[in-house]
Amino acid sequence: MKQKLILSAVLLCSNNLFAESYDLQGILSLAKMNNKEIKLAEFELKNATENKNEALSNALPKIDLDFGYNRNFLENAFYVSFPDSNGNTSTQKFKTSFDNQFSAAATLNQTIYSFGKVGNAIVAASYYKKLTKNQFDFQTQNVITNVKRAFYQTLLLRKVFEVAKDSEQSAKENYENIKVKYESDVVSEFELLQSEVRWQNSIPETIKAEKNYKLSANNLKSFVGLSVTEELDLKGDFELFPAMPEKLDFESILENRNDFNSLIWEKKVYEKALSIQFANHLPSIDGNLTYSYQAGSDDFKLENDSKNFFAGISLKVPVYSGGLTNSQVQKAKIEVGKVETRILMLTDQIKIQLSNSYLKLSEAQKRISASSKSVSTAKRAFEIAESRTKNGFSTQLELKDSRIFLDQAKLNYYSAIYDYLDAYFEWELITGKTEL
Repeated sequence: MKQKLILSAVLLCSNNLFAESYDLQGILSLAKMNNKEIKLAEFELKNATENKNEALSNALPKIDLDFGYNRNFLENAFYVSFPDSNGNTSTQKFKTSFDNQFSAAATLNQTIYSFGKVGNAIVAASYYKKLTKNQFDFQTQNVITNVKRAFYQTLLLRKVFEVAKDSEQSAKENYENIKVKYESDVVSEFELLQSEVRWQNSIPETIKAEKNYKLSANNLKSFVGLSVTEELDLKGDFELFPAMPEKLDFESILENRNDFNSLIWEKKVYEKALSIQFANHLPSIDGNLTYSYQAGSDDFKLENDSKNFFAGISLKVPVYSGGLTNSQVQKAKIEVGKVETRILMLTDQIKIQLSNSYLKLSEAQKRISASSKSVSTAKRAFEIAESRTKNGFSTQLELKDSRIFLDQAKLNYYSAIYDYLDAYFEWELITGKTEL
């Protein structure tokens, strides 16, 4: 049993020794490479490129090759009646088919004029690609913001875990000190029991804090594509955080918002779609150029052949579609109106988000300043209580209260910093300042 415990301790130490260390930039690099939401957005970006190629193909000529072979099992013939010199009529049979018939044709089709349908489709596809690029960038910014939050949340919960461990260790050391005094008849059994209860009560809090830290670490691993079994050592400091940002011009914020710009491009796409649907009322002109070859033989030979080369032009005039074209035009107008409304809604939403983010930043900044002073005061109070308890001038209850005040002050300080960072990352996203 002892050997197993030693082996487990060695394995635990080795895991910690070889745990990969990541700072914030390292974690963000992993997220950009492995995050599944970003990968999905990349597929949409590639799909937009193919949509543009598809629209462009409608403006280019189409070339088709057609090859055919028929085997005739019966003979085709026609009959002609001729009068002879005596006034009698004789009928003659003429063969019109061969056992094997071969055919080949090459056709080039080109849209000559379509009243802007093809051109608008190409432009719309180009707009759609820009729309998708803005959506991709905004999705990436969202992921980066969430990863930053998860990174610092994990650091915060690690701090909570460290505070809990420190509190448990302090309670244990105090218990051991009281136990020595009790065995020397310096303190009463009641004081011993009080110190033991304080120590035992701190153990579940440490276990809970460790669980929360590991859950947050697993969530962060999921964001960046790491296995949950992989050890993760984060490098980060809560003591350093950015200064309060200055207020920005609202128009410049809109210019930097990728989701806002994606709606602008979406509106342009639907405006082009409206033009395309309206063009369905108008005629279109197509041209074609064809080369054909035919041959027939009772053997497998290309003989008795004929060739032809011709060009053609066709005019297609839509007359009646049962109201389909009108409905499609109206639907396109509705889509334009919907996007315009969404643009107005997002503008209002950004204004509210921006105002709220400054309130959150200001409130968190004030809490950081206040809680920093509380930590210094609580730390000094605990040191005095600890010294008084060792010398028998203070009770276990006073020591316990001073430790609780110190732990709470530390947690309040770290929580205020995390809330400030969380609000700052939100401000970056709102203003389009999140770096890709």
